[in-house]
Formats: sequence, C-alpha cells, structure tokens
Amino acid sequence: MGKLLKIFAWLAGLLVLLVVAAVVILPMVIDPNDYKAQIVDKVQQETGRTLSIDGDLKLSVFPWLGMEINGLGLSNAEGFGKQPFAQIRQAAVRVKLLPLISQRLEVDTIGLDGLELNLARRQDGVTNWDDLVGKQPAEEKPAPSEDSGRRGGLAGLSIGGIDINEARVTWDDRDAGQRFQIDSFNLKTGTVAPGKPVDLKLSMALQSSEPPVTAQVGLKAVVTVDEGAGILEVGDLDMVVDGQGEALPGGAARAELQAGLKMGLDGESLEVSGLKLSADSLKLDADLKARALGTRPMISGTLQLAEFDLRQWLLDHGIALPEMSDDKALTLVGASATLTGEGDTMRIEPLALRLDDTRVTGSASLKGPAVGFSLALDAIDVDRYLPAEKAQSDTPKGAPAPAATGDEPLFPIETLRALDLDGVIDIGQLTVKKLLAEQVQVRIKAKQGRLEIGQQIKKFYQGDYQGQVKLDVSGKSPHTQVETAVGSIQLGPLLKDLSGQDRVSGKGRFKANLDSRGNSINAIKRALDGNLEFRFEDGAVKGFNLGQMIREAKARFKGEALPQSSQPQQTDFSEMSGSAIIDNGVLSNQDLLAKSPFLRVDGKGKVNLVDETLDYTVKAVIVSTDKGQGGEGLDELKGIPVPVHLTGPLASPGFNINWGEVLVDTQKAKLEEKTQKLEQKLQNKIEDKLKGLFR
Repeated sequence: MGKLLKIFAWLAGLLVLLVVAAVVILPMVIDPNDYKAQIVDKVQQETGRTLSIDGDLKLSVFPWLGMEINGLGLSNAEGFGKQPFAQIRQAAVRVKLLPLISQRLEVDTIGLDGLELNLARRQDGVTNWDDLVGKQPAEEKPAPSEDSGRRGGLAGLSIGGIDINEARVTWDDRDAGQRFQIDSFNLKTGTVAPGKPVDLKLSMALQSSEPPVTAQVGLKAVVTVDEGAGILEVGDLDMVVDGQGEALPGGAARAELQAGLKMGLDGESLEVSGLKLSADSLKLDADLKARALGTRPMISGTLQLAEFDLRQWLLDHGIALPEMSDDKALTLVGASATLTGEGDTMRIEPLALRLDDTRVTGSASLKGPAVGFSLALDAIDVDRYLPAEKAQSDTPKGAPAPAATGDEPLFPIETLRALDLDGVIDIGQLTVKKLLAEQVQVRIKAKQGRLEIGQQIKKFYQGDYQGQVKLDVSGKSPHTQVETAVGSIQLGPLLKDLSGQDRVSGKGRFKANLDSRGNSINAIKRALDGNLEFRFEDGAVKGFNLGQMIREAKARFKGEALPQSSQPQQTDFSEMSGSAIIDNGVLSNQDLLAKSPFLRVDGKGKVNLVDETLDYTVKAVIVSTDKGQGGEGLDELKGIPVPVHLTGPLASPGFNINWGEVLVDTQKAKLEEKTQKLEQKLQNKIEDKLKGLFR
C-alpha cells in the first residue's frame, strides 16, 4: 500500500512538473506572431477581405490563459471605399486556467481599446456587412448524444469586468440620406457574475447629419441578471443628455432621467418605476408596467407633469409662441393621468389638466386611430389665447398687412379626413370673441371625412342656444350644414359683445337652417342656401331714427329747413318679426313686420351676401303723432304708407322716399276725408229734416 502511494505521489509530482514546464516553455517556444501570415490568408480565403495585424500578438498560459492583439484591421467591402470596415488598437481577454478543471470559467477584465467600426448602406440597399453574413455557413445542430442530458454545463461563470475605451461607430445610410456617428464611447463595468449586481458606467458623444445635432450622453446604473427568475434588472439608472444643434429648440437642450427598470429575459414584460424626467423646469414622473409584449400587450401606469411655466420654458428653448392677447397665458400648466391598456386599446382615466386658471377633468380612450373623450372644464377664456384685435392705427406705416381676399382655403381637408373622434366637452363658463356662455356642452364626432359638432348652451344672454354643424370633406368639395335655434335671448348685449357696436336691442328668438359647399368664404357665400326666421320684442334698431328720416325727407321735398330733433338716433319697436329664404347667396325676405309706438313697418326685398349689397323697401305707416318716440310733426302723414327704398352696400346703404306715391296717397286720404265729412254733413241734414216732419 505504501509503495502504491509513493507511485501516485511520483505521478502527481511529474504532472505538476510537466504543467510548470509547459507554462515556462510554451511562451518561449511558440510565438503567435509566426502565424500572422496564415491568419491573414485564412481571412482572405473565407471573406475576401484583407486582415491587417500591425502590432504584436501576445500569448499567456499560466495562471491566465489569454491573448492580446494590437493593431488589428479589416478592409471594407467592395464598393464602399478605402476606409477600413473595422479597426482595433488593442484587445485583450484572459481566462484563469486552473478553475477550468472544475468547470468554472473565470474571465479577467475584457479590454477593448480604440475600436473603430464603419457601417454603411448604399443607395441600392446593400450594406457593407452583407458579404460577411452571406459567407457564414448554416449552423448544423449536432444530434443529441445519449449522455447529453447527464452532462452538466459550467459550474460557475464570472467576468472581472468590461473595459471599452475610445470606441467609434459610424452609420452612413446613403439610401436614407442620413449619417450617425458615436464618438468617445467608453464603457466600464464591475465584476460580472450570475445573480450579482454589476456597476455600469457609460459615456459617449452622438452626432447626426439629418437633423444636424450633437449630444453628450452619460449613464450610470446597477445591472442584475437573475436567470432563475428570468429577469434583467437595472437599478439606480441615471442618464444625462446634453444636445446642441439648430434642430433643437433654442439650439441646445439638456435632459436628465432617473428610473428603475425590470425586464423579462424573454422580452414579454417591462416595469419602469420611479421614472423622473426633467428638462429644466419641465418635470415628469411616471410608473409603468407592461406584460405580454410579444402577443397582446397589457399596459398600466401613472404619469404626473408638475405644474410649470410653459411660456417661459418655450421661450428659453427658442420656440416661438403664437401671438396671444394675454402675456400671462400658458404660465401655469400641469397634468396627471392613469393609464390602462390592452392590445391596441388605451384608456386614460382619471385625467386632470391645469391650464392657467382652467382646470380640466375627465377621461380619454384610444383604440387604433380612434380617439374618444369626456372632458369637463370649469371655466375658460379662449380670448386669452387668441391674437389681440388691433385697431387700424396699430398697423405699421409702409407695411400694410395683406388683405384677405376671401378665397383662402378654409378647411384643412387632409387633416379632417384623418380624424376619428367621438367625445363630449362640458364647460361651466366659456368666453369666445367676448361672447359669454354658461353651462355649455359640445359633442364632437368625426370619421371618414364626416365631422359633426353639436352645441348646447343653457345660459346664453338670458336665453338658450342649440346648434349643430355638419361638415363632409369626404368628397371633392366640402359640404357644410348649419342648424341653429336661439330662444329668449337679449340681442343687444350679444351683438355688442360680438361686434363691439350697440346697434340693436330686444329680446326674442332666432332660427336658421343653412347649407353650402366650398372651401373658402367666397365659395360658401356663393353656394349658400337655406332659411331663417326671427321674432324680437321691446327693442330698438340703433343708428337711425326712422321718424326723423321721414321728417327730414319731407322738409327737403317741400324745400323747408330741416327740423331739429333731440330724439336719440334709434327706431324703437314693440315687436319685429320676419323670415327669409337664401338661394345661392341671395337672401330674400317678404314678410318683415315691425311695430313701434308711432309706426307700423313692413318690408320686403333682397340682400346679396356675396357682394354684401341690398335692395330693400320698407313701408312705414304713422299710426300716432302725439305720443311715442319720433311721431310728432307728422300729422299729415298719419295713416299714409311711406315707402323707404334702401340700396347699396350693407355697411352704408343709401335711401330715398317715393314722395310722389306718398303725395298721391295723401291726396286720396284728404279726398276720402272730405267725402266722409260731406257724407256726414248730408246725413246730419237728412236726419234734421226727418225730425221736423214728425213734430
């Protein structure tokens, strides 16, 4: 037994001696540089590319089995120029020898210094690596052996780290006309071992030709791979991007991102927790989860945009704002939302927005291209976000703004055709163009080029409003239909807020049904058809005094001095009603009726909405000359119709009175009056005679 142990000890010693001898002798006997030419020839034979090895090849055996390569280069594919496809200044990898005996793989830090990789695609779509991929033989899977199920894999794996310094990668896409370049790429990691956290640090410079942008990127994180749980976890992620370029707002932008990530190794799940994205004063927080990404994705999460000054943020980033009447608009903006989704369907509920003094709550949904929503606004003044109305004197001299012709396109046809909307907006208080509306509801539907907007206002200038607009842009020419109904409305304040002019007052109702085609104001006017009707009570038409007009016209007709009057320039009416038919932009009215304390007015005529002119006649009958606004001084015209013919532009129509007709009617009235008096006198005499006969 002792002799046997001595033999085993001798054999073990011999084995150790042989290993030591190999470690000492092999590097002295074998020089890998002697095989450079064979390696170059083999690469040329297999790929058709030229491999250059300008530096030394270094081999180590014990305690590390490793290789170091210096000055390695591979030529480009034919047709891609003389620039090398790849170059490496230095690369080194070492594996600890003795642990391999126990099936443990211990790799020292993998080093790669000065990598330069030039990737390109020609205009015909061919890339400069297609030939390398094409020459790779198809892999044949070996048939499983009988003991393959019993044969174990590695008992352990660890890598001392990865150290990549000053790498450069270029992507020249001549087919798309774009060029990207990564410079100064540096990647350093700690020890890599299964289930153990790995510190990671990365930095690089990005450059793009289209759009022209450069950016510095820095990233730190702790990465853990848990093969048993099938999870890749990235913790303490901290990323900073500093960009410059004309394509960026203001020519520069900086963004910071912090988050934690969990990703399934099978690519089916993703979880983002504690995400914080900031770009100066803009700060976004989010938590998101996604499952079944490869089949039918299911997503849930929350988003929170902290309130900030959007106006200043845009200005700081060189983004021009549209002209607004309020320089405080967009100074307070924020949002929050909860997301849930499955497949192509996404729901946002609850949704909360802050826009200056306006708060919005509600929900929204996305299903493919279709968008649905239900929103509630407490109050909004839209005028704050519209350009201020400028007086004519505000226009700089020598630089008049181009006047609108009315033929400019009105509807964005392609945009409207692409809309797929179905939603409702409730607004507590709405101000638009100085018009005030309360308890407003707007319903919007749009699909396949057909848009419907329904409006309901419960409190509108002491009345109510209902309307519907239909716009069909699916055909060659847009088709517009408008229906409106206004009840018990105070017309004076409405028109004053709308136009800034106090021209009409009164309370009443209005109804219209209009139909037209075209994509400009002028085209719509020319094709406008429809009908309307109205009735107002206890009001006035301001700007002219019909009684005064009649008195002045009468004085001119007789050659007399114009009468003085302190009456206001308005014509009162106790009621006014009428209806109209519109045909190809021409409005025809035949039943205007207005009553005032001293007048009864009826009218008929036409208004051309295309050239904005009118040809209209009103007949005024004076019914009282001793009371009421404007009646005095017109005794001789009492009961006589006075026709007033209005012609010319709507903005400043001219008028004339047919005094010949008035004179004829006056003489007829006088003759009838004398006849009535003679008849009465004769009747009185007959009655007196009869009384005398019977006494």
